[in-house]
Amino acid sequence: MTTIQNQDMSLASTSLLEHQVLNHVKQALRVILDWDAPEVSLPRKLSSLQFTMKSFARHLERVMSIEEEGGYLDDVIAARPNLESRIIALNRDHLRFRTRVKLISTRLESLHNWQEDQFAGLCMEIYELLDAVDRHDEREIDVLQESLLTDDGGEG
Repeated sequence: MTTIQNQDMSLASTSLLEHQVLNHVKQALRVILDWDAPEVSLPRKLSSLQFTMKSFARHLERVMSIEEEGGYLDDVIAARPNLESRIIALNRDHLRFRTRVKLISTRLESLHNWQEDQFAGLCMEIYELLDAVDRHDEREIDVLQESLLTDDGGEG
């Protein structure tokens, strides 16, 4: 028999695993972006970036879906209504991330090897996206820690 506590633990472990995978994919994207590719290897860098960006999009979507549908953000609001505005801001970030990832991915897939200037611009956009996701994760951790570590009082 599955209990609510077991479901919560399963959700927490799934969320942790997905965050870890996403962090690995973000690191892989940074490695590719930092790759100093001479003109000859630009097609290889573009191909690697296209492939890894697809993986990033999938894993980011999984993480955001777990947070939104799995409910731990909703659980925080239920337990700490004073954090609701911060949770709403985190959810708005998700919408922006989905839009940015789709736009970048579409432009990246339509890019040709000889479009070096456009490629460089897209690389900068991906760096900025990764940094924004990192800042979002930090704010999310802060909210979760605050929700768990705030003392309600009433023991004495």
